[in-house]
Amino acid sequence: MERLANQLTIKYAFLQSTYWICQCAIYSFAAVFLQSKNFNNMQIGIVLALAAILSIILQPVVAAFADKTKKVPLRYIVAVLMVMVYLLVILLYLLPNSFLLTAVIYVIVGAISFTLNPLFNSLALEYLNRGIPMNYGLARGMGSIAFAIMSYLLGNLVNRFGAGIIPVMFIGTYCFAILSAFLFKIELPETMVSTDLNPGSGISVTSGREPFKETAPTGILTFFIKYKKFSFFLIGVSMIFYSHSLINTYLINIMKQVGGGSTDMGISLSIAATLELPAMAGFIYIIRKISSNKLVMVAAFFFFIKAFITWLAPNVLMIHVSQACQMLSYAIFTPASVYYVNSIVEDHDKVKGQAMLGVATLGIAGSIANITGGKILDTFGVSDMLLLGTLVTALGFVIVMFSTEKPREKAKGMS
Repeated sequence: MERLANQLTIKYAFLQSTYWICQCAIYSFAAVFLQSKNFNNMQIGIVLALAAILSIILQPVVAAFADKTKKVPLRYIVAVLMVMVYLLVILLYLLPNSFLLTAVIYVIVGAISFTLNPLFNSLALEYLNRGIPMNYGLARGMGSIAFAIMSYLLGNLVNRFGAGIIPVMFIGTYCFAILSAFLFKIELPETMVSTDLNPGSGISVTSGREPFKETAPTGILTFFIKYKKFSFFLIGVSMIFYSHSLINTYLINIMKQVGGGSTDMGISLSIAATLELPAMAGFIYIIRKISSNKLVMVAAFFFFIKAFITWLAPNVLMIHVSQACQMLSYAIFTPASVYYVNSIVEDHDKVKGQAMLGVATLGIAGSIANITGGKILDTFGVSDMLLLGTLVTALGFVIVMFSTEKPREKAKGMS
């Protein structure tokens, strides 16, 4: 079992690393790239908001298909979506400078990329829920380290060669991300093979366990009625991620406000991502001592602290300090929320539950933050944008505190 867990951790780390390298280029440096294509802040906000809104529609649809299908493994669904992204970015690079085409392609690429993130969580959970104790946090933390390296490298490359290097770096690295999705599979011993637990997943259960009783997946509307408290939790999550989205999208503007540039932006992103690794790598030990619902609440508080420090930061150094809060906010929330959602929804709703988490963090938070942030930035400036982000995140923290419930179960392999 330990050998299988190590194999799975390595393959999942490869998947997460390649994905976050590419996500750094196409999303974290989106404002830098789009500004080079003569997009103003409001237009950048609208493009990224539309991507997030489209992902709100796309994520539940893909999740529902993944929950229901018996013929298509989830990793194949992921790989097909990734190939679509790859082809679109190649098209973006080859096409002449067309404002409309650039906007449309960026919207579609962003929507699919946002949709992939919760699907990656579901890929890991297919094995974790079968009792294979892979180190999810360590694998996800390796993704953060890869992101950190790419942030530092890309910040310097943009400073030297210009924003045109961004799609080139994406195209050069995304083929490895697609390969990692195809490779994300381990062969289980015959003694573990019995009845297929998750339709279409290709994962089986130990023959000694009780056979799986197939239950029809819950519809989207029924899902929110069934999990009422979880629905309020998602609202709170959207609000704590509001400032997170503002900071990520408009970090270049924040840096310029305090006298920095693209190189400082790359360093700041690197600091945040590097500090994610210790928290994520050690999460498998943390979760044994502190329940996922409590960890989610702690992380929500530090999202507020990060927003508050960023708002008051007078120089580049303090922006770096605020980014260090990533260790106790995003780095804790990412694995804790995956464990938390997995523990409060029923088996046949698990992919959909992860998708709803993605809708809250990337879809709703991203779309509202990008639209309002761009408008406030152009009209009032950086300080007022960050003040609003801090206030919304504070309210979100309060909602998360009151809507988080005690986990119903502890999935095998996840402790």
